[in-house]
Amino acid sequence: MDNESLLQRLVKPLYRARGWMKLAGVMSIIQGVLSILSLWGIVVCWIPIWMGVLLCAASNRIRAAFETDSETEFQTSMEKLGTYFRLVGVLAIVMIVVAVVGLLAAIAIPAFIKARQAAMGQ
Repeated sequence: MDNESLLQRLVKPLYRARGWMKLAGVMSIIQGVLSILSLWGIVVCWIPIWMGVLLCAASNRIRAAFETDSETEFQTSMEKLGTYFRLVGVLAIVMIVVAVVGLLAAIAIPAFIKARQAAMGQ
C-alpha cells in the first residue's frame, strides 16, 4: 500500500502543477508592473498584480499542504484559487460587455453621423 494520505493523493495533481501556477503568477505580476507605464495601466495595474499574488500564494500553500499533509493549508490554497477564478470570471464578463458596447458604438456612431450629414444636406 502507498504511504500517501488521502489528502496527499488529492493534492498531488496541483502539487505537480505548482511550478506552472507560480510561473503564471509571476508573469501576471510582471504584466501588472509593466502596465503602470501607460495612463490606463495606472488605474488597473493592481488587478494582474493581485491575480499573480493569489496564484503564487496558492502554489506555496499547495506545496505546504502536500509536504505537511495539512488540511488547513489545502483549504487556504483552494480559497486563493477560488478568489483567482472569480476574479478571472468577473474580468471576462466585463471584457465581453466592453466588447459588445464597443461593437455597438462602432455600428451606431457612423450611422448617426451619416444621418446627421444627410439631414444637414437637405
